[in-house]
Amino acid sequence: MLEGKNITNDSAARLTSLGRWFFIRRRLALVLILSLAISTLALLIFHCDHKLIFIPLELGTKFLIVYPAIWAGCRWYGSSITRFRTEKKAVWLTFDDGPHPEDTPELLKLLKQHNAKATFFVIGRHVEKHPELARAILRDGHSLGNHTQNHPVAFFWSFLAPQLTREIDRCTRTIAEATGQTTRWFRAPAGMANLFLHFLLCDRKMNLIGWSARGFDGLFHNPDAMAKRIFKAIQPGAIVLMHEGRRDRQGRRINLILAEKILTRLTAEGYVCLVPEEKDFA
Repeated sequence: MLEGKNITNDSAARLTSLGRWFFIRRRLALVLILSLAISTLALLIFHCDHKLIFIPLELGTKFLIVYPAIWAGCRWYGSSITRFRTEKKAVWLTFDDGPHPEDTPELLKLLKQHNAKATFFVIGRHVEKHPELARAILRDGHSLGNHTQNHPVAFFWSFLAPQLTREIDRCTRTIAEATGQTTRWFRAPAGMANLFLHFLLCDRKMNLIGWSARGFDGLFHNPDAMAKRIFKAIQPGAIVLMHEGRRDRQGRRINLILAEKILTRLTAEGYVCLVPEEKDFA
């Protein structure tokens, strides 16, 4: 399945008015930020006057980048898809951080048992190690998304364009080399998306995919509590975030336990799990 066929070619539609302003003047914006940083540092070192003017300017410009970078789902500069339109009881299941040699095959079995479709946001270096699993995902009728090449979750929010470009483009190439297909769906590590990320996704006509329901299975170890949290946010059009490769202190594969709980209840409540099309994001 080629996800790219569902993606609009109107890249400007994914930028907000503020994002378009910066997009057109992105070099100017970067020069301004760097100039303010250098000038403020110089004023502090040499104890020059007017520090009280430049320091707020620098903090303000940095806030324009830092806040949307660390606040998942912030839409200051561009869209982040967190739900889709549907007239039936349908949700979009998404799994991050794979493919995983133990978990991906089990997830595929679970999805098949419940006649469910999902999107796997994969890490490029994992695809390099397990290309057969990426192909198995597509073979079972699911789809792939770009989740960066190395998943640099600690620093991704602060990356400038060159580092972001390497992470996004290398993952895209890795997926293409392993499967012969491309994806235009992207999910940032931990949902972090700064000013430069929106520019790059716009250039590549890629959609930033967020979520509306999550159980924090990357942080906590209680599948019942995580499932309860997810179902508080379940409604038609929800995008569900789950992960691969998580273990609790006893070594239990909590992500698989959680996935089974979610799929069982969704089936019991009459929900279908599908991969939406572009028209469903309008």
